Amino acid sequence: MREYAIGNIEKAYGKKGVLRGVSLRVPAGSFVGVLGLNGTGKTTLFNILGNMDRNFTGEVSLRGKEVAYMRTKLPFPEWRKVKDLLSFYERFYTFDRKKAERMLENTSIRPTARLRALSAGMQRQLNFICNFCVDAQVLLLDEPLTNLDLVFRGFIVESLIERAMEDRIILVATHEIKEFENLFTHVTVLRDGRLGPLTETEALRAQGKSVEDFYGESLL
Repeated sequence: MREYAIGNIEKAYGKKGVLRGVSLRVPAGSFVGVLGLNGTGKTTLFNILGNMDRNFTGEVSLRGKEVAYMRTKLPFPEWRKVKDLLSFYERFYTFDRKKAERMLENTSIRPTARLRALSAGMQRQLNFICNFCVDAQVLLLDEPLTNLDLVFRGFIVESLIERAMEDRIILVATHEIKEFENLFTHVTVLRDGRLGPLTETEALRAQGKSVEDFYGESLL
């Protein structure tokens, strides 16, 4: 598997620049925390990386079916059923449907339920499971723990430990750090539309710093 390269991404809404020369090179097998306050452009960046936004300048090395993207909301009509969503992923991706169905058995989500009948937390659970079960080189997770109870938060972390054992790349956009502290191999901070250097967490620990310490210092 090759590295994941993002080159000089620029994005603006009208005259307001949101992303300014964002570049990143992520080694294979990395688990990267893209940290930043709400409103700093994390979702905008992930929409570009997840091929949901094509109105930008710059280069992204892996796109399309090579990337699975858990967005903050399910991008499907609410009258669709859960099983329809599984069929969609099975049709357009290399998707382990049996694994997804096994994971759903650990929730209260039924395959025949319509999306509009699911709570916000249940929709997040479904969203995570569908994208986690895609055989993609890159997994993008945008604020994956939002609206989830402690039990499913733990389920996500345990699942990602399994995925981190594989030679794939995971990028998590978040301002919640504690649950991922021991999973991150690298972190970077998005601030004022610019992405800081990719920093190895082992190097931080060697300096006696936690990821939270690093993040706090980056915001000063």
